[in-house]
Amino acid sequence: MTREAGRQLPAFPMIGGGMEISLKLGGVLFRFYSERDLGFDPELSDFLAERSGPADLNIRVSWDWEHARHPHTDCVGQDLLQTFYREGETRWCGLRGGSKGAIASTCYTPDFREVVCTIHAEPFLQPPSTMGSVLRMLPMRAIFLHFGVLFLHAAQIAYRGRGILFSAPSGTGKTTQAKLWQTHRGAEIACNDRTLLRKTGGVWHTYGYPLDGSEPVRSGSVHPLGCVVLLEQGQDNAVQRLRPARAVCLLMQQTVIDGWD
Repeated sequence: MTREAGRQLPAFPMIGGGMEISLKLGGVLFRFYSERDLGFDPELSDFLAERSGPADLNIRVSWDWEHARHPHTDCVGQDLLQTFYREGETRWCGLRGGSKGAIASTCYTPDFREVVCTIHAEPFLQPPSTMGSVLRMLPMRAIFLHFGVLFLHAAQIAYRGRGILFSAPSGTGKTTQAKLWQTHRGAEIACNDRTLLRKTGGVWHTYGYPLDGSEPVRSGSVHPLGCVVLLEQGQDNAVQRLRPARAVCLLMQQTVIDGWD
């Protein structure tokens, strides 16, 4: 057991050999240690980080399903692919694989000091074996929340050195707005569907995200936040500055977060 801030955390197994990859997402440095070689997805190239100094998050990737730790409690929440469990000071995120059961399980402490992602490879002809597939197994929403990163349903452009976000329910026109700015103002599209925001040094910054929806734009560019545009459809074009309460209400509806936690 290890002790931090007066409480005990369960010890996780260390994995030797294999490979190491560092990625920077939303200003958070992820360092992966894998006991097997992982294929590297080209779309992650903009997010590669040099190995310098300690990482914010160390994740060990294992294929030893037989000896992996699994929860013995009922789930506390789930989405279309992931199921979440709590057991004392330990959390689990399981990735479902249809009739074949779980294909991966991530065991972690609430502060993400220890994270182990174990892949269940045997039932599948082509088990997950790339860095991108490992990212999809992790409890990314909870990770971002812990490190103060807002995960927004929003398109993002970079214009005159600033990040501008277009946020709205699906089908409202986020991507259309981004493309119009690209065509008529020469703006750079950084994201089409998912954007990360983080406040550092008293300034909000915008970040791209490699897992960016159905029309992905995978840009690793970082910009100071210029503004957030909350879109609605109407007969006439109009722009108005929203009152804070109304702005927060609309923005919360487009914030990606686990409601059960």
